[in-house]
Amino acid sequence: MNNITDIADTLIKNAKQNPELCDIRFIKAYNTATNNPDENGYTAVVSIESVKRSSGFVSRLYKQNTYGDVFVAKLNVRLYAGNDISGASLTKSALLIRNAMIESDSEGYIDSSNIGSIEYEKDSSAVYRDISFDIEYILCEAVV
Repeated sequence: MNNITDIADTLIKNAKQNPELCDIRFIKAYNTATNNPDENGYTAVVSIESVKRSSGFVSRLYKQNTYGDVFVAKLNVRLYAGNDISGASLTKSALLIRNAMIESDSEGYIDSSNIGSIEYEKDSSAVYRDISFDIEYILCEAVV
């Protein structure tokens, strides 16, 4: 696994194995900013907000005899709540997603995470919370 979309896909796939998240519909928005949240229930829109190279070609950063470029990305999960969801339920579900993502990160890509405040989106007439993750990974990993 060596690119951010693979890492994001794996984290989401593993987190969705948590039975407490079975009622949440996940949508990938890697290539578009448009989404369509449901009027009822939860919709989690996953997007990659930014990717930047943080270090040049480095050696032995994570493992002995491993070389590569270190990248940092921001992965965002915008959790929309339908008309039938309370603010407390939205917060509980945001915490469940955050914890499930961290628990599913067996490779240690997630450096930090944050849950934003409850916001209102005028275009979709929906409330949401952003759950963001700072991801660090090596691209073009080579073992010598």
